[in-house]
Amino acid sequence: MPGNLPLTDRLMPFPDATERHSILIPASRDQVWHAIKHPNPTDVRLAKPLFAIRDLASRLRNGHAQLDLPSFTTLAEDPGREVVDGVIGQWWRLGRAENVSSVTDLDGFLAFDRPGFAKATFSFLLDDAGDGRIRLITETRIQATSPEARQAFLRYWLLIRLGSGFVRRVMLSAIRARALKTPLRP
Repeated sequence: MPGNLPLTDRLMPFPDATERHSILIPASRDQVWHAIKHPNPTDVRLAKPLFAIRDLASRLRNGHAQLDLPSFTTLAEDPGREVVDGVIGQWWRLGRAENVSSVTDLDGFLAFDRPGFAKATFSFLLDDAGDGRIRLITETRIQATSPEARQAFLRYWLLIRLGSGFVRRVMLSAIRARALKTPLRP
């Protein structure tokens, strides 16, 4: 595949669902990259009510708190340009989901094809916007491993897509703020 394609296009060229957001940051590539690679747990504090709603739904449906939070693995990275993380799970099965933590690298992610799951990538791409600015793009892509999983995920996606987009925009704003605070290196 051509090397100038974003990594996310090479890893998941035909997703079942996508969510893409961007923000313009008046900072250097190094500042933005540093901000991405050094996240702060408070970055998503505005999104905590959304996580609380998901937890409440799990408690009402299953009688216990959310136990199935996924763990992302870095799948590919082009330092200073793009990073793609991935996760495999059944997020639509609130409180009863099975997440695949055994897949810890790109080869395992690409090879995974067990029916009933979905694979997701979450990426950050830095694009020069001129005048010393970077356009930071985040994109989430999801691809199901079977028709049944696709149907289940797409129903779930209808419910959570707005909240998912909100979380992404909050993350972009937090990265922007952190990048603007990062001192330039000589």
